[in-house]
Amino acid sequence: MTNKKENLRLLISLGIAGVMVGAILWLISKVSSTIVTTSNPTQTSSSFTNRSSLMNLGTRILVKVQTSPEKIDGVKAFADKDFSTAVKKFTDSLKNNPNDPETLIYLNNAKIARDNSSAIKVAIVAPISFDPSLAEEILRGVAQAQNEVNNQGGINGKKLQIVIASAENREDSARLDNELAQDKNLVAAVGVRRKAEIYKEKGLVLVLPVELPNQAENPEKLNNNTINSQSNSSTSNYLFHVNPLYDTLVDTHSRYIARQARNVAICGDVRSLRDNSTTSSNQILVEQYTQAIKKYGSNVISTPCNLADKNFDPRAFVDKAIETENASGFLLMPSIRNIYFATKVAQEVKGRKPLFASETMYSATTLQNGKDLEGMVLPVYWHRDANKDNPFAKNAFQLWNGQVNQRTAGAYDALQAIIAGLKQDSTREGLQRVLSNPNFSTSGATGMIQFSPSGERQGEALLVKIERCESCSSGTGYDFALLNKK
Repeated sequence: MTNKKENLRLLISLGIAGVMVGAILWLISKVSSTIVTTSNPTQTSSSFTNRSSLMNLGTRILVKVQTSPEKIDGVKAFADKDFSTAVKKFTDSLKNNPNDPETLIYLNNAKIARDNSSAIKVAIVAPISFDPSLAEEILRGVAQAQNEVNNQGGINGKKLQIVIASAENREDSARLDNELAQDKNLVAAVGVRRKAEIYKEKGLVLVLPVELPNQAENPEKLNNNTINSQSNSSTSNYLFHVNPLYDTLVDTHSRYIARQARNVAICGDVRSLRDNSTTSSNQILVEQYTQAIKKYGSNVISTPCNLADKNFDPRAFVDKAIETENASGFLLMPSIRNIYFATKVAQEVKGRKPLFASETMYSATTLQNGKDLEGMVLPVYWHRDANKDNPFAKNAFQLWNGQVNQRTAGAYDALQAIIAGLKQDSTREGLQRVLSNPNFSTSGATGMIQFSPSGERQGEALLVKIERCESCSSGTGYDFALLNKK
């Protein structure tokens, strides 16, 4: 009897041990599968994965508004390293939606991988999560330049591979510069200004395709700012501006505004920031315009106008500005996402006073509301009629089935400058020396590109006016007509 009990206890013990071993093995398998999953760059469930996903060659759809079944299949095939299928799917997607720059970049990258071609890697820092409209405009310029150079055989026989760098939140955004700089296979980047000192420290060229008000250096601070003073040296500067600094736009535009209006009402687009010590670029722009308009002899009225204020009443503002402060002109400065609210102000102003706007309204979205904005004057760096012999605008229209603006032209020129530099020297340090050389020049959408030793580009701003047109390519019945620069 005792032996039977002992045997029973032994069997129970062995059973429990077996269950425990089985549970342990199950847990190990789950942990293992989790590790494998988080190492997949197409997933976004861990901090490690988030870091990996900041730089993408074609395994994820970042521009969510440009999604199709063929594109979904293409990124899946790319992630599975089935590059022949990826090429076919991306090609099919572009047939249905030719205005998708992300897919064109992925297609070119898939061709490089399929053919096992030698490649040079350049990044495009696109603010997809923060400003998708701006991101698409920039991506179109980069995609067009990549497509052209690869169809022509590449850079000294090496194809141009574009990695799209995009952060989904501000925490990732803060890490993005470091990740770009630490990728030794990356020779250059195109993107809006970020942490300039990182690019200088790591020796990575960053070419800026667009200008923002806070990108312009303040000359009064240069002598007292060690970092800025050093960045003006041709041997240490790694930031290059493909357009003249924003001050040029503001000055040219303000001179024109002052001739047309004595008392100017300004509508900004200023959002409250968590860090009160930080000044938004739109607030800086309002201040720059205010100073420039006063410099040319006109006044800026005090009635506040903030397009970002959810309680803002366009009619009440316009009526008060005209009746109380004798406003004789209205200057609209929306962010790209708030062009709609600027249009609401314009509807109230229409026919009563002259309208002006910042360059952010140089957009197809603006022309869709042309009937409310007719006669509005704004400054630009590029217009297709400024140099009709330049093939960029025609080629862009054929590629994208639509007109492009100066942000696309600037991105195209930023990559064209990098391409021209890499043809002379394909190393990071060599590219910096080439672009800093006063003898360097190349042709782009905006004309001849040449940088000062401090990375700036000299040039003038243009003025355009929204006018009614018949059978114009915009398809809206309105277009941006080029005015005399003066």
